Amino acid sequence: MDKSTGVKQGAPNLVDKTEILQAIATVLTEQLHETVAALQVAQAGATDAESRPENKYDTRALETSYLAAAHTERAESLRRVLAQLHFWRPEPAQQVVGPGTLVQLDGERAPRLVFLTPFPASMTIQLHGQSIQVVTTRAPLALALLGKQIGDVVTVRVAGQTNDIEIVAIDPPSL
Repeated sequence: MDKSTGVKQGAPNLVDKTEILQAIATVLTEQLHETVAALQVAQAGATDAESRPENKYDTRALETSYLAAAHTERAESLRRVLAQLHFWRPEPAQQVVGPGTLVQLDGERAPRLVFLTPFPASMTIQLHGQSIQVVTTRAPLALALLGKQIGDVVTVRVAGQTNDIEIVAIDPPSL
C-alpha cells in the first residue's frame, strides 16, 4: 500500500474511502462539541436562580429543562454514530450501489457525488475540492439507488418534483 495515497500498489487508483469517513467523523465531532456546549448552557439556565417561576404560569425553567433533555439525546445519538463509524469499513470498490458506495450521478436536481452510509449522518462534506452529499441508506435518494448499477436511471421525488437521475459511476477511480 502506498502510504501517501492510501491505494494498494498495482490496484487501480480508487478514491480512499477512509478519507470520506474521516471527513464525516470530523463534521460529526464538530456537531457533538456544539451540542454539548448548547447542553451546558441549557442545563445552567434550567437551574439558574433567575429561572425560578414567578407564578404558576411561568414555565421558563421547565422549557429550558426540556431543551437540555433534547440536547442530551442529540449528543448521545452523535456519540453512537461516531462509535459505529469508527469500526465500519466499507468495501473499497463495488459494482452495485450499497452502503459505503460513492456514486456519481447525473440529473437536473441531483448532487454530483453521493456517499451512502448505514448511519443517520446526512451532510455535505468537501474532499479534494469536491462536494460529496452523505446520505443514510434510509433516505429517499439512497432507497432509489440501492441495488442499482452504472447506467441505471432512477426516478426520485425531490421538493415535490419528479427527477430522473442516471448513475454515471460507482466508486469512481478519482474525484
